[in-house]
Amino acid sequence: MRSFSFLAVVMMVACGGGSADDSSSTSESDTDTDTDTDTDTDTDTDTDTDTDTDTDTTLPSVPLLGDGDVNAVTFEVWATSADGLSMPSDVDFHPTKGRAWITNRDDDSIVVLSEPGTPEQSSDYYWSSNGSNHFLAKPSALAFSENGDFATIHEEDELTQGVGGTPADFMGPTLWTGTQGFFDGGHASHIDMLHNSPNGVGIASAGDNAYWVFDGHHESITYYDFRTDHDMGGADHSDGKILRYVEGEVSYVEGVGSHLVYDDRDGMLYVADSGNNRIAVLDTNSGTLGGPLGTNYDGLGPGDSNYMDGAVMTTLIEGTDVGLEMPSGLAMADDILYVGDHATGMIHAFTLSGTYITGIDLGVGASTLQGFTVYDGAIWFTNEFDETVSTIRPNP
Repeated sequence: MRSFSFLAVVMMVACGGGSADDSSSTSESDTDTDTDTDTDTDTDTDTDTDTDTDTDTTLPSVPLLGDGDVNAVTFEVWATSADGLSMPSDVDFHPTKGRAWITNRDDDSIVVLSEPGTPEQSSDYYWSSNGSNHFLAKPSALAFSENGDFATIHEEDELTQGVGGTPADFMGPTLWTGTQGFFDGGHASHIDMLHNSPNGVGIASAGDNAYWVFDGHHESITYYDFRTDHDMGGADHSDGKILRYVEGEVSYVEGVGSHLVYDDRDGMLYVADSGNNRIAVLDTNSGTLGGPLGTNYDGLGPGDSNYMDGAVMTTLIEGTDVGLEMPSGLAMADDILYVGDHATGMIHAFTLSGTYITGIDLGVGASTLQGFTVYDGAIWFTNEFDETVSTIRPNP
């Protein structure tokens, strides 16, 4: 573990783009009154009153994006390579400790910011020679559960445990202790692992020890429930559950996160389907248990390593309709869905019904923006190229 002192660089980004759509309600009242009076026996008074009231639902304000005005927000850099960042891929916050945990795709490591976004911020770097190359191999995303533990998913499809070790398609999500004092990023602090989702590029908590994963290798959405963890440094995975949904209906793009958001109010899973340039929604209440998966590395019991047949996935947002090119990052706050575009470096806001609200250019350029999250009135986002984590926050 390395420790670094606080480094904060304020960066006011004066960049174009990200203009706002008109988010106010529109009322049109067209009243045409035509009065034709004929002086002979008929007096025809035709009063045609056409009142066309096209009233759109008022769209919500999005202060986190300055309602599309880059001058209404402030950008600040809170972590850099000096803090140990190396191709940062995602950021999430401990639900009670308020610390920011950041995955590094380049060197199989994690950086933790304590008191993030304050003058007292400090950073700690975690990498272990005993297992980070396997349990934290090329982490593309992480997600905390409310119980304080978290899981990572990994964009890896090669051998991670040497010749004669586990096969290339063995990779899957790892469950970790969220207690920083016990965490080392390696074998000793992992508390469970399940397998057979190589090139995983997105993850979302489904509550307790259960998670949804964007499985790039099988181009599917896969449900992983670790159930009872095996404690730190253990190896018994046999009580887990793996269910694979909608195989072949999503598309993986190498090097690009395809992040997920799970809404536990209705069981809808929002998916940044990067390869298909869309935001999809999986109804996790749908589907029936299908046949067993072809590979069962964890020794799971009958019905615990299976396909889910007939699950319903629909397209919520067609990227070409709203100017998206490669949706990647995804977050939800106050019933607004925030979508990061890896191809353009913009973040866009939508209603949960898929209506476009506004967007803003982060000024990071193309092919740099990866995962982001909303925390404490700001969007925290990763820049893989500059190796930074920054915030966008509305001006007072």
